Amino acid sequence: MKSLLFPLTIVFLFAGCQESVFQSLKKTDDLYVYEGLPHPGRENPSFEKERKREDIRQIKGHWFYEPKVKASGEIRDRLMNLLFVEHSFSVPDPKVPPKDCGPFHPDYAIAWSSDDEENYLMICYTCGEAKLIREGKTVTYEVYSNLQEVLSEFQSKRPPKQ
Repeated sequence: MKSLLFPLTIVFLFAGCQESVFQSLKKTDDLYVYEGLPHPGRENPSFEKERKREDIRQIKGHWFYEPKVKASGEIRDRLMNLLFVEHSFSVPDPKVPPKDCGPFHPDYAIAWSSDDEENYLMICYTCGEAKLIREGKTVTYEVYSNLQEVLSEFQSKRPPKQ
């Protein structure tokens, strides 16, 4: 019996985590996507140039192009399906050293409102991480789904990498 307790605890922990992470998505029909600016470290000249544009917005310390774009139709459905896949996200193992790819820099942010509050899932392709920002808290996840394919549909302003 004791041998089953640990695996069941882990399963419930991750299942509860996944449920609580995206529970607020079930309360909205509208998803929006923000395209992130070039990387401030690896693409600094481009980042500095883009940051001076008029159509830029800072969200929780990260820079994005305005306006946000509403995800609709088949793209919205594909995005929602990826967000709800059980094994798409996991909490990083605290025993594993952090990735050495520089400070977190989101390539995209998915935004939605629930209970009169704006929620953000910021996704970085370089390190394969996502940060969920909701209710004044930030939680980091490792990303295992191919969100990049769907989110690339929203690339319109970021200049090509040099």
